[in-house]
Amino acid sequence: SYHTVLPMEMMNSDQPLASELAKVYIGQGGVILFAITVSLSTVGGKIVAFMSYSRNLQAAGAQGVLPSCFGLLNRRFRTPLLALIYLGITTGISILIGDVYNLISYASYTKFPFYALCAVGVLLMRRTKPDYPRPFRVSPVFPVVTVLFGVFMFVTPLIGEDWLMSFIWLTVILLLGIPCYYLCIHQKHRLNILVNFSDRVTKTLGELMNSEVNLQ
Repeated sequence: SYHTVLPMEMMNSDQPLASELAKVYIGQGGVILFAITVSLSTVGGKIVAFMSYSRNLQAAGAQGVLPSCFGLLNRRFRTPLLALIYLGITTGISILIGDVYNLISYASYTKFPFYALCAVGVLLMRRTKPDYPRPFRVSPVFPVVTVLFGVFMFVTPLIGEDWLMSFIWLTVILLLGIPCYYLCIHQKHRLNILVNFSDRVTKTLGELMNSEVNLQ
């Protein structure tokens, strides 16, 4: 629809194409309407993302994959308050110290490889554990497409003039998770002093937030 209505000169400009399309079809009021609807859609999408990501953090904390304080669940509302607060703080800091284009690239680089690995795991389990119970079945086409898309989104941010430094910094950040996991989480290698500290933090935050570590 963009190519049909808008000239190529406008397609190559820095103006938002959706707003220009609305201006052609509806007029100046269409630009305002599009801006409002896009804003509402973005806010709704981010709310859903926050709720789902916070539940992932809470489940990981409750299962011992992350520090136990992330597993806190409010006794009254059954919401992962600490996970929501953590996501809000880290998101705000990321917005303040970087521009949105870099954030998108960094998120793609750090997130999509793990999506691809999850899809590879699905393919491997289909072969190694064909009789393993599944809540629902999907065609192998979907994990294959996920792997390809994940590789594409992983490689794309590295294409640019400063790709090398971005690659180095993001790789270092990702690799830092390995010693953190072994020192704080892994049953055989974790340090007792860090475990005790984590337990005290979890207990204190649980009392302040009227929360408990729970998978429900």
